[in-house]
Amino acid sequence: MKSVIKSNRIYTENGIVSGYLVLENGVIKEITDNKPSNIEIEDFTNKRVIPGIIDIHNHGFGGWSMTDDAEIKDVKGFAHSLATVGVTGVLPTAKEEAFEAIADTMSQSYVGANIYGMHSEGPFWARGGEKTIGLTWPLPDLEETKRLVEKAKGSMKMMAIAPELPNAYNVIKYLHEQNIKVACCHTNSYADDIYKAEKEVKLDIATHLGNGMRGIHHRDVGALGGLLLENNIYYELIADLNHICPDMIRIMFKLQPCDKFCLISDSNYMAGLPTGVYLRYGREMFSDEKGLIKNSDGRICGSGKWVLFNMSQLEKVVGVDFENIVKMASLNPAKFLNIDHLTGSIKVGKQADIAIIDDDFNCYKTYVKGEVAFDKKSDDVNSIFNQEALSKKVRELNS
Repeated sequence: MKSVIKSNRIYTENGIVSGYLVLENGVIKEITDNKPSNIEIEDFTNKRVIPGIIDIHNHGFGGWSMTDDAEIKDVKGFAHSLATVGVTGVLPTAKEEAFEAIADTMSQSYVGANIYGMHSEGPFWARGGEKTIGLTWPLPDLEETKRLVEKAKGSMKMMAIAPELPNAYNVIKYLHEQNIKVACCHTNSYADDIYKAEKEVKLDIATHLGNGMRGIHHRDVGALGGLLLENNIYYELIADLNHICPDMIRIMFKLQPCDKFCLISDSNYMAGLPTGVYLRYGREMFSDEKGLIKNSDGRICGSGKWVLFNMSQLEKVVGVDFENIVKMASLNPAKFLNIDHLTGSIKVGKQADIAIIDDDFNCYKTYVKGEVAFDKKSDDVNSIFNQEALSKKVRELNS
């Protein structure tokens, strides 16, 4: 199949190009200013053509949940729903109840974001987020880790752990032996704990930097400061401006280059659904217009927004150059996953993973390997989202 896209703003790996993007047989065939002949051209002159977003930390979207019991149809629905917001690659961030369905889906054909493996955020935590009440977590255990990795059927790409916990280093060493990335998450570490872990066992990435970790203080810069002072680590960033304020993001970008950051959603199944009060894990969750999802204790429990929205916040509020934003959403996560030779940027020979957006960050069309995964003109989002999830909405906010 061959497609040609015309735009004044094609964000290629080597800069912004005005011209034509030719997609053929699943790859980017040509980027040219010469109008191709004998083929219909899709005119997106005033839209932005960007590489598809790769979200490495996503628990759910559009009513589809990867943190509950899941079947193959749920995983396929999840992947398809993500294409409506320009996502062409994802690590479902799942609980073990969904592991087998995710692994089995990866070997099948489906419409939507490429599933590049799965991400287990835990189970070995030292803390929850701010205002977490009454929860405990298991200590790192090598046999339990092996069981989870086996249950993932070879599809585990990343596991998050609090590195200061007893026996954490043995778990981290095993994960690296299995070529599984290790994330520093939900940690009570001080800065010295971070430096020690980085030196002795290596941390690959920081989970949602600034959240679920000890913050910066003038007498001990905590996990946040310690991670930012390390130079061989990637950083997940939730840029919805609910999880981190604009000035903290500006501080982060002064300490580390944009090349080190991967934009993530950390969304759950309520993202994309109407606002209101929903049931999750047997308790009420409050989802508002800003994308805040909180439980009844006031703790933030993931995000109700998506990476494309977060990109708008970085450009319009934080003031980040859009070309750097595109890298953080696509090329950086591709590099982190060691798939940047395949995807993550608009470059001849790479997979035709493309999103077409306007200046208000609405997604008009998404291509995955050259095939249309979402078209705003013809696709009904409501038919892609999981309408059964609306049954978990118990009431409107403030009612």
